[in-house]
Amino acid sequence: MKAISASSHAADAYRAGLEIGKVLAAINPEVVILFATIHYAESNELTEAIYDAIDNENLILIGNTGDGYYETHGASDHGVAAVGLNSEGAVTWSVNYEEGIREAPAQVTERLLNRTLKTLGTTPPELLLLLSDFKTDASQIEKIVESIEGIPIVGGLAADDNLMADCALFVNKQCLRNAAATLAIQGEINFNISIGNNLTPVGKQGRIDAAEGASIFEIAGCSAMDFIEQETGKPVLQSDRGLTSLTIIDPDQPFIKRLRSIVPDFSTTERSLGLYGGIEQGKSVQVCVAQPQELIAEVYQIAKRHKEHGFEPSAAIIISCAGRKSLLGEDVNHEIKALSEQFGITFPIVGFPSFGEIGPLKNAEGYTRNLFHNMTYVLLLLGK
Repeated sequence: MKAISASSHAADAYRAGLEIGKVLAAINPEVVILFATIHYAESNELTEAIYDAIDNENLILIGNTGDGYYETHGASDHGVAAVGLNSEGAVTWSVNYEEGIREAPAQVTERLLNRTLKTLGTTPPELLLLLSDFKTDASQIEKIVESIEGIPIVGGLAADDNLMADCALFVNKQCLRNAAATLAIQGEINFNISIGNNLTPVGKQGRIDAAEGASIFEIAGCSAMDFIEQETGKPVLQSDRGLTSLTIIDPDQPFIKRLRSIVPDFSTTERSLGLYGGIEQGKSVQVCVAQPQELIAEVYQIAKRHKEHGFEPSAAIIISCAGRKSLLGEDVNHEIKALSEQFGITFPIVGFPSFGEIGPLKNAEGYTRNLFHNMTYVLLLLGK
């Protein structure tokens, strides 16, 4: 697998696309995975420029906006980053999209995945990349992706510059709103998925007594906000957005850890909690608080583990919660440096800070069902 990454800070979308495309053209990529800040999503100029520079009408492109981007040379709050991949014919890449994800997340995700698998015929893909608009109930997306057995799905929700106002997806030359998209990867490819979500649990567990969609109204016999305050000893402030989370407790599968981050300004009432993804009534939860040094240490452990196990990656895709970026500040660069330290300073890396992450956890059999996460670092390594 040939891979190369590039980034640009050019303010003009077409110029940024040309700069990136000229670098990626060196390997004649079969697919480009693209992440940009929201300022580049006002038209199709960014994607059209990449196609003009690479000069391959069969090129497949997929991506979205994020709260900044990640690339080999570091993280940035503004700009465009992309990775080009060329399997030299060993892999078949297929891209699909569906619109209407905001109004009907489960139905649209199901249609998208069904159409994706139908396109591929009788041979299932080895891996799926799934990207979505963030203005939706991601727990409804999770219900569909976790029903897909035997196919790991990695992805996340698009983002903006943390204003939670707008986002876009890129599919080939199009710039889309209110959509979800998949990249199916079929053929001879090695990959490895890792999840980092090491947050410190605080206080006792509580049962969700009342919930609707992405809103939680009552936990353990009191309002959701009161539950958080009594377990943490302080009120949830706007500055805590994305940093204070609930971990969903599954007594039948205690090794499965899923986080849901709290978004105070999404609350529908004064004492309710708005989340990036819903939690079903009857589930048990526990408050978790992110500690910067724990998050940093975990990403270095993940990178070191891959190196020690002898996995030789050609490229990395990082989908990491925007809440982690908000908490870590400039130290979010450790999520990139951890990989560069193990695989070299020119190792192709691309990614984005997201408003929700998708990926399975590792287990003895390979991977668990596909799950939706918050405050989580998802690493996809594509092997040689």
